[in-house]
Amino acid sequence: MSIGIGENLGKSFGFAKDSLVGKWLNWLLLIIVTIIPIVNFIGNGIYLKIYRGEEPVVKDIVKAFIDGILLTVIGIIYMIIPWIVDVLVSNLGVVGDIIALIVTFIFLLLLLPAEYAFAQKGFGAAFAFGDHIAKIKKLGWGQYILAVLVFIIVVAVLGSLAVLIPVIGWIFLPFVCIFSMKFVANLFA
Repeated sequence: MSIGIGENLGKSFGFAKDSLVGKWLNWLLLIIVTIIPIVNFIGNGIYLKIYRGEEPVVKDIVKAFIDGILLTVIGIIYMIIPWIVDVLVSNLGVVGDIIALIVTFIFLLLLLPAEYAFAQKGFGAAFAFGDHIAKIKKLGWGQYILAVLVFIIVVAVLGSLAVLIPVIGWIFLPFVCIFSMKFVANLFA
């Protein structure tokens, strides 16, 4: 892996902080495009800029909206099989839950490089499975899986804190989104 997990966490937190602190108007706009349904496609497109090495600045909203919709479509396509598996094993209790969780995690491992490839090369690149597996092999499967597990835990904790704090928590949602995108970008850059 080109960057250690601890270093990636630190750099991603720093990037998120630097992207927001002192840039109050952009932060406010990011809050709006993050929390309002349908408008949040714009937010997804703005955050996708991080994969391209750009700042998450609210501008070019038509392009951001289209990118956000395409990013959502990619996510839905990648999660179709986990959803089907979840439905098929839902009657198996804990064993079914474990199977569904494992399948979902496997597809998440492929979804992250797919989203990055989409940002870099366009929609079709999101489905170049061989390229995604090659990127993961280059990082090392063990290190990549560990990095994604740490990523999931940190994002779950930060996201939960942001959502649980009434009203004020929304202020921190752009931070969580920027942190998330930068963490993944650092893995594949």
